[in-house]
Amino acid sequence: MLNLLLVSFSREGTTYYRRARQSGMSITALDCIETYHKRLSQWYGDNLLQTPGRRKVVSRAVAAGRFDAAVVHEDTDYVHTALITQSLREAGVYRIVLVTSDSTRAALYRRLGAHRVIVAASAEEAWPQVLRVLPSLQTA
Repeated sequence: MLNLLLVSFSREGTTYYRRARQSGMSITALDCIETYHKRLSQWYGDNLLQTPGRRKVVSRAVAAGRFDAAVVHEDTDYVHTALITQSLREAGVYRIVLVTSDSTRAALYRRLGAHRVIVAASAEEAWPQVLRVLPSLQTA
């Protein structure tokens, strides 16, 4: 079973979460920004990896979770997304799939560690592409 980490601080994340569970994946949402804690707790309950938002601390927590892949949905503050992507790379996440609505940021995210950048307006639009990147991992 694929062990997937979700990084999304908006309602869009609930789409990835629901779809991943329907596909039989084990999924955990990252909670590393205090302002989003209450909202993420309501949406994901106990399926949260809670950690302070410092890069090295996030990297250690993610590495301990031994995630096969991560789906990162760009935050309204793209700097958060960039720093978290870098932390995931440092944690050794095998495959990082990043979804953005801004194609001009794709190269930046690739340089910071995203293995695949998908340009899409919503999680619903992105999910079929995300799923195409993950199947090879599901049988590993």
